[in-house]
Amino acid sequence: MTSGLGPQPCPRAPYGVQKATWAVDQAPAAVARLRADVADVLQEWGVDADDDQLFAVVLVLTELVTNAGRYGRPCLGLIDVDLWLEGRRVVIAVMDSSTDAPVMREVGSDGESGRGLRLIGAYAEASGYEIHRTGKRVWAVIGPHVAPEGEAFLLDAAQIVV
Repeated sequence: MTSGLGPQPCPRAPYGVQKATWAVDQAPAAVARLRADVADVLQEWGVDADDDQLFAVVLVLTELVTNAGRYGRPCLGLIDVDLWLEGRRVVIAVMDSSTDAPVMREVGSDGESGRGLRLIGAYAEASGYEIHRTGKRVWAVIGPHVAPEGEAFLLDAAQIVV
């Protein structure tokens, strides 16, 4: 096993930026509702529904929230999600009550999970996590020009399980 995202302080939302917050149930069905809510909020903020940035934000958010629900020991079964627009970049921050660092796992071609941190690395301009005494915040910044680079991130549809 290799380490996942690096320990980095989470960006803070500057005063007056457009920001949305959610307390999401850890049940997998809640993630679908959150994706729809986030897409609506981003469109209200001017991100085009057909834009690659919206796709990338929803994909990365799904991975972060799913990992928090699966591995993060959500407090009272809830996962805290913050989303804000900083210039043309979207910042996603997900808080859970585990102090365990995210870990990137080796996954075979027939594995059904374990690709989330690679997807985050492919689509985020920056990402990381910070540990607090009550848990951790895992975050990612998605810029307006999203284009995964490098052979390591060339995945076919059979490899992506969300």
